[in-house]
Amino acid sequence: MPSRRHFHAALLAAALAGASIGSSRADTAYPSRPITLVVGFSAGSSIDMVARAVAQRLGEKLGQAVVVENRAGAGGNVAAQQVAQAAPDGYRLLVVANSIAIGPAIYDDLKFDVKKDLRGIAYIGAGPVILKVSAGKGIDSLPALVREAKAHPGKLNFGSSGVGGTPHMAAELFDQVAGIRMTHIPYKGGSDALTALMAGEINVLINPLLGDVSSDKVKSLAVSGSARSPQAPDVPTFAELGYPSYDMNVYYGLMGPSGLPDDIVAKLNKAVNEVLAMPALVDALTTRSGIALRPGSAAEFQAFIARDVERWQTVVRNDKRILAR
Repeated sequence: MPSRRHFHAALLAAALAGASIGSSRADTAYPSRPITLVVGFSAGSSIDMVARAVAQRLGEKLGQAVVVENRAGAGGNVAAQQVAQAAPDGYRLLVVANSIAIGPAIYDDLKFDVKKDLRGIAYIGAGPVILKVSAGKGIDSLPALVREAKAHPGKLNFGSSGVGGTPHMAAELFDQVAGIRMTHIPYKGGSDALTALMAGEINVLINPLLGDVSSDKVKSLAVSGSARSPQAPDVPTFAELGYPSYDMNVYYGLMGPSGLPDDIVAKLNKAVNEVLAMPALVDALTTRSGIALRPGSAAEFQAFIARDVERWQTVVRNDKRILAR
């Protein structure tokens, strides 16, 4: 039978072990080191601009550096796959836009499942897209664009930041809504596509309004949304011009690996929602860039992404030619 001395020694050892575990947990309270926000597009893109604006304030809120890493490729899916396969510890997260839901409809060889391998953390916000044409081509209104496209199917072309990106599918969706067919010309990034538009290499570009560049070499014909944008008050909406069913915007949010613990998701969601209420961020993203910030729960954003995945699969099913161009 163990002696009383041995019994007390065992109690002391257990107490010390418990203290050690408690101390370890306290020392590793999340976050205990810098967090990386991965962006699947190049620096200077609209999603990159949003990510950097949020990262700065999120770092202040969490007490750790939050850095942005650009890993462009395959319409954002290179970055998405990397984060989906990352350790679910909250230190490698993904800033997403519409392309996260578009990918499953475009690519049949994705090595991750958006709805199963990624977990929604927070909705950041959404803003309108704007349709521009190259100036001096004789097309100065949306009705004129549609008439020309219907008279000569496939003659007009539109540029994009790459296959499966928001500009690509925004134009494909307008093709369906307007009953026209334009030819897709993908570029390596949004800035390259805009340069091509200004040079007259392409006819049409539908880009996020955020970061929009004014130039006498392009003409803005229409903007999405239920009302005109304060950032482009002279540009009519698609609805005003006879296309109320053109429901297109560009949204931004935060996701992580599917195994991310509930407590980390809750902490990140709370921090993001608090950041979205900061006057400096409201000024940067809403007042100056037209993005409506949308605080909400992680579950709401997860459900939103699932619905958007289904939406783009329907768009592609309605026109299989999308997969060939």
